Amino acid sequence: MVVNQPAKPWFQTLCWLSVLSVGGLVVLGGVVRVTGSGLGCPDWPLCYGKILPPWEFQAVVEYSHRLTASALVGPLVLGTCIAAWISHRQNGWVVASATVAVVLLIGQALLGGVTVLNELPGGVVAAHLALAQALLGTLVLLLVVSYRRPLLGIGTASPSRKDKSLGKLPMFMLVAAAAVYGLILTGAYVTAAGATAACTTWPLCQGSLFPETTTQAIHMGHRLATLVLGFYIMYALHLGFRGKDRPWVVKFLAMAASMILMVQVVVGAATIWLDFAASIRALHLSLATGLWGCTVGLATVTQTYPNDASSPEALEPSHA
Repeated sequence: MVVNQPAKPWFQTLCWLSVLSVGGLVVLGGVVRVTGSGLGCPDWPLCYGKILPPWEFQAVVEYSHRLTASALVGPLVLGTCIAAWISHRQNGWVVASATVAVVLLIGQALLGGVTVLNELPGGVVAAHLALAQALLGTLVLLLVVSYRRPLLGIGTASPSRKDKSLGKLPMFMLVAAAAVYGLILTGAYVTAAGATAACTTWPLCQGSLFPETTTQAIHMGHRLATLVLGFYIMYALHLGFRGKDRPWVVKFLAMAASMILMVQVVVGAATIWLDFAASIRALHLSLATGLWGCTVGLATVTQTYPNDASSPEALEPSHA
């Protein structure tokens, strides 16, 4: 049985803290990468065999990332999972997503250690980022279902309960979220392949649409994927805030994601124009992370029960 009740306010606050902390951790990880601080502490889990790092820039940046993960993110995500099992185990979606988040967190910690101990192999670094974004997406899903009750269409709702005003928007948003994740992965692959600076002009690559080397092809592949998928994502987001009958949360998230996407394109170009400045590259990843969070939120919100606690039907338990 799955009870269609929002989670308790204190648990929702815990979910918010988990989402924000993981988002901050991803951004901090990006700072580690663009500043070349990945081996600021060449051993793991200690730093030069000590609990506290030496007072050097790269060591402090790398150790700050580790400390945030172990002292803030880890306890928050684990605490959220324990709270889900103790206080909300009647809500299958809350328990499942909280449990998956802990599994991803453990995998992320182990992968972080492997990354350092193997001296930052490109493929492992990209996988580390991919897993971090998956963790963030899982926590966003948990946050949404803690407010809006179980997802639709997975044995918990009949077609009559769906918000017909949304039309095909749920599917559009689901594909848009997948597209954003795909773009993050292609961007990570560009870095892993050492192709970040392969094209030093924009929008063309060295004045040509057709790359001459493998690294240029990888770099341009990311740009072309952004062009194609970006148009689709923008169209899907346009559907989100179009129409008077859209729920306010859908309109808000769609508008926020649209603005982030437009700024992201400009920042991507600025990365090239400003000679791949570390601050701009970190901002590029931060915006991508924000866009990912918004689209996952939209995909989840449009797949959930309308948050109408006054509706007897909304409060009625469903049997899987």
